[in-house]
Amino acid sequence: MATIQRALIALILLAGFSGCSFENPLSGPNKDLNTWLLGVWEHKTEKGQVYRATITPKTGDRYWVNIQKLGTKKSLTKVYQFEGWISRVGNSRFLTLQCLESPGDIAPDSYVFAHYQVLDQHNIRIRIPQIDADPSASSYELRKAVRARLKDNSLYPDKGSDWLRISEVYWSTTDEPQPYQPLRDPLPKEEKAENP
Repeated sequence: MATIQRALIALILLAGFSGCSFENPLSGPNKDLNTWLLGVWEHKTEKGQVYRATITPKTGDRYWVNIQKLGTKKSLTKVYQFEGWISRVGNSRFLTLQCLESPGDIAPDSYVFAHYQVLDQHNIRIRIPQIDADPSASSYELRKAVRARLKDNSLYPDKGSDWLRISEVYWSTTDEPQPYQPLRDPLPKEEKAENP
């Protein structure tokens, strides 16, 4: 699996997406968006690599998802654009992401999937499911493979990646980056321990 996938969509992208992308979605979109997912999120790897994901609403049931692998210079930053929605398989919810643009490691119009868990208002955990299916598998075959892995508790090979919300978003019909919007309910500041 690609490390950036573990980082978003964990969101999605260091070792490459071969074997992790599919020609079909898990399903069509659910009825509504989960507004807890909206915002600008960051994930920092153990090696210090920073990924930033901006999730904005596109319609009442679809998202724009912009993922950046930040480089030391602007020219070294990699940008990935997706259209996404929530898919359900049994009681589990997944982000289905259709690639619109990538630097070449994800085929246009292919799909990647990420399981999300809202930890609190500023933290989410993303896990990339291990799906044993051919890249050309139908949506039905993909859901069947996911159900089999859910049943034997082998769908997620690792604990996933935690993402921190760093900015609010507003409704936008484009996938352009948004200016920083302070959090309406900011994180509490850590208190410094006093020296006795």
